[in-house]
Amino acid sequence: MLKQISEDVFYIPGVVNIGVVKDGRTAILIDTGLDDDTARKILNVLKKHDLRPKAIINTHSHADHCGGNSYVQGKTDALIYASEIEAEIIKYPYLEPFCLFSGATPIEDLRNKFLMAKPSRVDYVIGSEKKLAFDNVEVEVVPLPGHSPNQIGIAVEGVLFCADAIFSKDILTKYKIPFHVDIAKQKETLEFLMDCGYGYCLPSHAELTKDVADLAYANLRLIEDIENNVLEILKDGKTTESVLKELCNLYGIKIKSCQQFHLLKTATMAYLSSLHRCGKLEIAIAENTLYWRSA
Repeated sequence: MLKQISEDVFYIPGVVNIGVVKDGRTAILIDTGLDDDTARKILNVLKKHDLRPKAIINTHSHADHCGGNSYVQGKTDALIYASEIEAEIIKYPYLEPFCLFSGATPIEDLRNKFLMAKPSRVDYVIGSEKKLAFDNVEVEVVPLPGHSPNQIGIAVEGVLFCADAIFSKDILTKYKIPFHVDIAKQKETLEFLMDCGYGYCLPSHAELTKDVADLAYANLRLIEDIENNVLEILKDGKTTESVLKELCNLYGIKIKSCQQFHLLKTATMAYLSSLHRCGKLEIAIAENTLYWRSA
């Protein structure tokens, strides 16, 4: 299904919403979903509307956003655009589980399609550009870091595809501790979205909305709540995994897999890193163990 937002701006709803920007009889895709099956569905939808993909702009390098790249690339002449850092992970997806496993060879449980997409060629690395020009369409590149190191959004005709910069309230309720790698930048991104002025915003995992401020505020409040709880937990020195355990207990999370453990551990470390950088936490080493504690 192709849903229209404005004259030349559409999306394909799904587990990950896929942006579609018409440029004549061609289309610019915003992300490609998780895998070949998703990519195949995207191409079938475009074909029904007599559209051919000419470009893919990946908002970031997580597998559920770039996992369909390889299939589309193999079936069409679409060029792939991605921002710095994210482009390298798209080209070398092994880096995702590698980083989650602390830079060591990752265990097999982390080498799956949810964490390691098929590799794809990146034809154009987006640096400081604020706009990307195509034949008849120009799109705005909007920095939205925090969820991943260099996530971007794409804006056109008053519509902002804002990727994973915000999550739906249902997702916040379900997952309790959303995945982010830089909490300070994520907070800045959410504050930007609260007053961004776009007519419509389409998150990758939420409904199209004219009122992104309310959703951004809910995301921001949860982050602030987690920050306060981390500081409360660390009135006495604790290890990273002890902080993770206490946070999970506090938010009613039961870890059931190695993948979930490592994603939550990375998210927890993002809070520890952010609070340490702003001087609210300090580090101590004792008996060959690293402890965090409130400064």
